[in-house]
Formats: sequence, structure tokens, C-alpha cells
Amino acid sequence: MKNNDVLFCRKAVVNQLSETIAYYILHPSSVTKGQDSDFLSALFVDVNLTEITQQKTIFFESNLDELSSLPLQSNINMVVFLNGAEISEADFDALSDFRLQGYQLGIINPDPNNYSAALLGTFSHALFALDCLSMEQTITLVEDPLIASKNIWVNKIEKEAQFTQLQQVLPNAHFSGNFINRITSVKGKRILAYKAILIDLLVALNDRESSPRILADYIECDPTLTYRIIKLTHTARYRSQFNVSNAQRAIEIIGIRDLIKWVGLVMLSSVSGKPDCLFSMAVSRACFCQSLSAALFPKLEGAFLVGLFSYLPYFLDEELPTLLKELPLDDNIKSALLVRKGNLGGILKIVEAYEAGRWENIPFDQLVLKELSKESLKELYIESLKDAREMGTL
Repeated sequence: MKNNDVLFCRKAVVNQLSETIAYYILHPSSVTKGQDSDFLSALFVDVNLTEITQQKTIFFESNLDELSSLPLQSNINMVVFLNGAEISEADFDALSDFRLQGYQLGIINPDPNNYSAALLGTFSHALFALDCLSMEQTITLVEDPLIASKNIWVNKIEKEAQFTQLQQVLPNAHFSGNFINRITSVKGKRILAYKAILIDLLVALNDRESSPRILADYIECDPTLTYRIIKLTHTARYRSQFNVSNAQRAIEIIGIRDLIKWVGLVMLSSVSGKPDCLFSMAVSRACFCQSLSAALFPKLEGAFLVGLFSYLPYFLDEELPTLLKELPLDDNIKSALLVRKGNLGGILKIVEAYEAGRWENIPFDQLVLKELSKESLKELYIESLKDAREMGTL
């Protein structure tokens, strides 16, 4: 992938000595707003945050509904700030549960008169924004005993006089704003989100004790992937008569063996900046490999993935050996992809030769022994094109 993608925007958060101690993470296209869960979820799996943020604490804004879909990152010190105007006593149990899970929570512009001590106790940080509050209001609120014990962060500092006054009044606080550091774009290499999910699924599938519930947990890391997997259960391919509402039930209907195939499809279709025909070609090859495998070796598994993943370098702009090192695939699949060995490798060679019209490279005499004529091979190819078109609509 290109190395100049804008991954996110950030502002430095400094201490009294103007030393950067944290980064405020912002969406690149909406730098003044709170973040949505899709952006934040993708951020954690698409980017090496530990490396980019130099292992400093990261601050970002969210809300309770979005927080439930965010992956907890044990290797990243992060604080999630929630809008105080949207918090009420009814949220106490949910906030307490998030704290027990290990989340660090902050509250934005809190007025201690509006909350109980117990509710405020679920927050370890408090953020005050000077575009919403005056300096006098901020200092008064920070001096309240229920707020003073928290880690204080003052944002939207626009003038030197503001910063100087805050340094004196709140020596242990954190500070940010355009006067200190303007918003900067962070560019780098984006790791495909679905690739990380696929790796987790492959590892889980190699564990005999993995259940549909465990696999569903990985699927549900991404709302779009969850939607498309559920949508799949309503196609003619599976003919589900049930109203499927979660990933676990969808996996039970689809079957664990087919799950990786569909996640792989979604992964490639999610890559931006590639022509639509490339995805169609990859799916057609995968379907052709699967059909040919079923005709020649009915019990052989993995042909679809071999066909699909043979296109990985064109989608991800990396060499296939490098890409396969990161994927815990069966050795037969890797051997087929890298050196065209084994039955799967033989199938891939035939399919590639057929696609290129290199008839001299197709062992028709051996195929006849398997009761597969030239006409039968043509029919398999045409059928694979039809299957690919159907898959392309999911």
C-alpha cells in the first residue's frame, strides 16, 4: 500500500514544561468532532499506534454506544473521553462495567453539581474546553473536590496568556490547543483491517476448541463485515429461513469451512484504489479453482483460497512470500501459491493456463483420465463466471 495515506490527525498534549506527554487523536476529515466507532475500530487494526504515537498515551472522544464496539487495547495506554452532557445517573452501571474491563474514562466539561460522587468516581480524567467555558469557569470547576482529584486536561488554548495562567494555577494539568500545537496529519502505511481479522480467524480455526461464538467475536470487530456475513445467510446459496441477527448464528448457517472464504472475499473487496475488474478476476479464478478441484479431487479443501489469494500481491502491493508469512495458512495452500506444488498447485497451474489461453500447458490427456473433457472444462469455467457474479453482489 502507499506510504502517504493520511491515517489520522493529532494534537500534542503537553505538561507544564511544554513536554509532550500524550496525543489527542482526531479523524482526518472531521478534526473538530468526536470520532465514530468505524474510524476508531479501523484505527486500532489498520495502524501501528504504538509506533506512530511513540508509546505515549492517546486521548480520543467517543460515546457510550460507540465504546461498546471498540476493541480494548492492552498494549496502548488510552483514555476515552465522553461528553458530560450525554451522561446521566442511569449510565452508572455501564460506566462501571467499562472500568472493570480496563478502560480509562474521561468526562468532558463536567459540572460536579449535575452528578453524584459515585458517578464521577467512574472517571479518572476530566477535559475542559476553552471554546465552551471561560478561563474563570474552568478554574472554578477544577477546584471542586470531586474534580480536583482527577487528571485534568485543558483543550482549545489559543493564546499565550491563557497558557501562562493555566501553568500557574494548574501545574499538574495537561494542556493542548492551537497556541501549543496545531493539528497535524499523520501519514504512513495502512495495514488492511480485514487482514488482521483474517489472521485471527485462521489462528482460531487451527484451534480445535474454537467455537462459533469465539469466531463471531472476531467477525464483530468490524460492523461492515458482520453485516455482509449476516446478509450472506439470506442468499439462495444458504437459503436461511430464519431472521439472523448476529454473527454467531450466521456462522452456524454458513459453516466454519466457508467462513474464511467469505472473509477473504470481503477483505479484497475492501481495498480502495483498485479497478473493479481486478476483484472480479480474483473471484472468478477462485470459483474456477474450486469447481475444478471438486471435479478432480472431491475431498480436497483449500482450492478457493488458493485461487483468491493468488491475487493478493495485486491488491496489497507486496510480494506474495511476504504476505503469506503473516497468514497462518495450511502448508498445502502455501506450497500451491508459492511453488505450484501438490494437487492444489496443479489446479492453480491449469486455471492460470486456461485464463491465459495457453492450451499447450493444460494436461488434457490426464484430465480425460479423470473424465474431464475440453467441453467439461469449458462448462466449469463458464459456471465459475456465473458464481463470481453472484458473489460480487454480496
